[in-house]
Formats: sequence, C-alpha cells, structure tokens
Amino acid sequence: MTALAEHGRRSQQIATEVTKRRRPKRKLIVMRMIPPAVTGRCPGWLLLLLLATTVAQAHARQDEAGERLLTVATLELPTLDEGQWEQRRDQVLQMLEALQPDVIAVQRVLQAQGRNPACWLATRLRYSCDFVTADPPSQPLRRGSAMLTRLPVSEDGVTLLHPPGQYSAAGMLRVKLKEELVNIYVARLRPDPDEPQVRRHQASDLMTWIGATAEGLPSLIAGDFSADTAELVSSAPGFQPARRNPGERVDPPSVAGSARGHGLDVLFQVKHFDGLGQQALKLPPPDTGGTEAGPLRLGVMATLRLQSPAPVSAP
Repeated sequence: MTALAEHGRRSQQIATEVTKRRRPKRKLIVMRMIPPAVTGRCPGWLLLLLLATTVAQAHARQDEAGERLLTVATLELPTLDEGQWEQRRDQVLQMLEALQPDVIAVQRVLQAQGRNPACWLATRLRYSCDFVTADPPSQPLRRGSAMLTRLPVSEDGVTLLHPPGQYSAAGMLRVKLKEELVNIYVARLRPDPDEPQVRRHQASDLMTWIGATAEGLPSLIAGDFSADTAELVSSAPGFQPARRNPGERVDPPSVAGSARGHGLDVLFQVKHFDGLGQQALKLPPPDTGGTEAGPLRLGVMATLRLQSPAPVSAP
C-alpha cells in the first residue's frame, strides 16, 4: 500500500465525514442591513474611519489599473470566555467592515450549541461562512476553523491532518477573483504535542492534499504555524510567508506570550502571487481602569497581487 493510500485509509477510519472534496459550493449569504454601531464611547473609531477611506481608495485604484489584488486575513477571535466576546465583537465587526478583506480565515473556532462566533460575523458582513471541523454535528461543543469570503465560491473541501487533534481539520475554498479561480486553504499547524516530527507529519499531509486538489490553480494557505520560519518554508515548497519582518510576528490571543514559532501568517505560491504587504489586525486597548494596556492583536491581513499568466510563445 502506498503512503498516499494509507493516508486516505486512516482519514476515513478516524472521521468518515471528512473527505478531500465534499460538494459543489451552494453559497448562502444572509442579506441584512446593519445600522452603524459607532458610538462616542468606543475608542479608535476615527482611525477605523480613516482606514475605511484608505481601503476604498485602494479598491478604486485597483479597478482603474485592472490589477487583481487579493486581501486575506488570518486571525483568532477574542473568545476566551463569553463575556470577552460580548464586549469585543462589535469592535471586531467594525474593524473588518473597514478593512473589507476578500477572505477571512478564523482560527480556533468554538461552536457551542450551534452558536458560532465566526459565522455571526459573516452574517453581519454579508459574507459566506464555512465551518471546518472533524467533530460530528451531534457533538455539543465542536472545534475547528472558519472560512469567510465575499467572493463567489465554486467548490469547498475538508481533510484531516495526522495525528488527529482538536483543530487538525484543514479546509479549502475555491473562489473567483475577477475571472481567475484561486484556492484558499486554511490550517492550524500547532499540534499537541508540538514536536518537530508531529509538525512535519501534519505539514506533509497538508501539502499532499493541496497537490491532490489544487488542479494547477494559484493557491495560498492562511494559518497559524508553531514551526519557526525556516522549518515552515522547508515544509511548504513553493510557498512563501507574506510577513517579511520578524518583528511583526503576531501570536493568536489564546497563546499570546507563550507561543513559539512563526505565528499567524498567509503563505502564497511565489509562481502565482506577489506579496505587496501585511498589516496587523488590532483592537483598541481594553478599559482596565487606568492601568496602561496595549492594543489587542488578533491576527494579520496580507495583500497579494495575482500575477498575469505567462504569454504563450508562437510556434
């Protein structure tokens, strides 16, 4: 039996609902008019308004130039407890409304009794939401990630990375950027135990799955990576991190201060994309009753440019 066949056999045994390709995407978007939630009590809104203007101007320049720019955010929501999420969710929503990423990959999502904070955001942003999990629907608490997008989706898929864990399901969306199809993969490569051999196994599973599903289309990976940058690049041939400055590393809020490795980032295929920049996704500092606190860093957003196809030479 080949290694690929063994990989497929183990995946089917562990979670029969997890497959390489599930279905043609039937996209459901909740169209809801959301009144502005800006209040004078919330700090940082002037910055968000300026940011929204800058993003709108960038989109206008993109349309004029005919460039195919793609913005991809990867982040973790402040959901350490229900009270924190209730206090912060409107700020997260307004930040994302200002930035308008084309795709949002949400790491470490907890869905309890059908309530999913990532999909709550999607309905208000009027994005589609795909919850990626290996947990059965009957389980009261399901763990996974979520893929949100405002772009048309033609296909989606999910697979299980080995060894299996709470967040070892990886997902894929095939979206349409103008007239080009692009594959977006999401993965949380932060296994438990976090050992080099385990990381390499999960990375190998992910790259094998990408090779089986990409169909030669431009592809990228939005994720959270516990491997250091050198190990990460060597385990994902052909992909490059969007982050260039090591000092701009962002850890997920749930492991901030104790995490190791590369952190949250977007990996893109160098033969298909140009990396134009990356910015941290931050919320205003919490109200700590006079105690100084820095902004809450949730993740990063990468701006990529899809390269034009190489001209075909005449025979």
